[in-house]
Amino acid sequence: MSRRPLPGPKSLRAQLRLGRAMMREPHTALLDVASTYGPVAEIGYGKYRYTLVFGVEANEYVLQTNPSNFTWKEAFWPLVAVDGETALVVSDGDEHKRRKAIVLPAFHRRRISSYFEVMSEEASRVIDGWRPGETVDAYAEMRLAVRRIVPRCLFGGAFGEREQEFIDHLAIPLAYVNRSPFQRLDKEWLFPPYRRAMNARRAMDAMVFQEITRRRSAGTPGEDILGWLIEAQDGDGPGLSDQEVRDQVISLIAAAYDTTSSTVGWIAMRLADDPALRLAVRAEVSEVTNGRPLTIEDLSRLKLTAGVVNEVLRLQPPAIVSVRHVVAPFDLHGHRIDGGGLLMYSSYVSQMDPQQFPDPTSFTPTRWIEGHPDHRPHHPYAYVPFGGGSRRCIGFAFALQEMTVMTALLAAVDFAPQYPQPPKPVGIASMSPQGGVPIRIG
Repeated sequence: MSRRPLPGPKSLRAQLRLGRAMMREPHTALLDVASTYGPVAEIGYGKYRYTLVFGVEANEYVLQTNPSNFTWKEAFWPLVAVDGETALVVSDGDEHKRRKAIVLPAFHRRRISSYFEVMSEEASRVIDGWRPGETVDAYAEMRLAVRRIVPRCLFGGAFGEREQEFIDHLAIPLAYVNRSPFQRLDKEWLFPPYRRAMNARRAMDAMVFQEITRRRSAGTPGEDILGWLIEAQDGDGPGLSDQEVRDQVISLIAAAYDTTSSTVGWIAMRLADDPALRLAVRAEVSEVTNGRPLTIEDLSRLKLTAGVVNEVLRLQPPAIVSVRHVVAPFDLHGHRIDGGGLLMYSSYVSQMDPQQFPDPTSFTPTRWIEGHPDHRPHHPYAYVPFGGGSRRCIGFAFALQEMTVMTALLAAVDFAPQYPQPPKPVGIASMSPQGGVPIRIG
């Protein structure tokens, strides 16, 4: 294969311009890089040099064909600020296999289904508080619902009145992780956002370890995800240590909190912008339920509702890029990519490919309904909002269930947009709507 330099901006001025674009509008900058340089490009300098790979072939190679050629810990080091050293997302090799084998049963579909009532109850509590004529920020409001759902499912309300304190601590390191890589500095300990993230993490950890100790001492782990993780074992082998339990729980909260609330914010925007779509989703829910309250069994029959969720995840995926550390050299699209560096693949770029998704910028939920004229088959690795292969997000079923419930409940409300232009997407770790999604309740 060719050993010629990889395509990409070469001058310092061009690199700085791209760096600024990646901080301001990373989704647009990634599409520009792909259209300008092709499916393989190199950007950045030194510690922040990345090889970018785009398209279904790249996604499939990284996620399925040769995942062992990529490690996570070096690539996801900023997540350690929140998740901890032993979280699944920063684990590799045998340790990842062991921890996943222990954690996975906690996310069996039957157990996830048991949280339907919590999801429905907390989302309804927020939505039922809206009054005709008032203006609310749908993104902030549904974020509040997610903020209540996740701790209840993981901790079963163990923090009681201190739940808000816990969430306030968590928000600080989450904000740090969502910064662009180009906004971070080598001397992290001198960096005020990093120091604040570490201080908040220590306060958060004290609460979690106290609860783990209490449950182990009482001999009653509990029927929530924390309890299942405390009880879980790998066959006849040992279970998770206190530190491992803490890291799995916090990483699950971190993954579920920003990403789900951002997605539901975009769902609210789409329903606000298209009253006919909102009415169609409402009609589907009504037909399936025949006027009774929604149940977990109904969700699989909500095809259009699921299409709305899938289409939002296509256009505003939870993470527009994912990073890996390359172990050994490999060839892709006629280029040799060296080992030892950092690689990014982009779910967003592949999900905007017109060869995979005709008219990719249009919001078309019916493209996800088999048998509908808008439906077209796409490559299995064209749509990867939760990753894929053995490293697919362990909480994807939880997130999809939560988003579908919230979409069905939002569609039951009449509301109209109160923004002059649709909000812009911002962020790397989660693509959130800048300025929120203000809506007027009808």
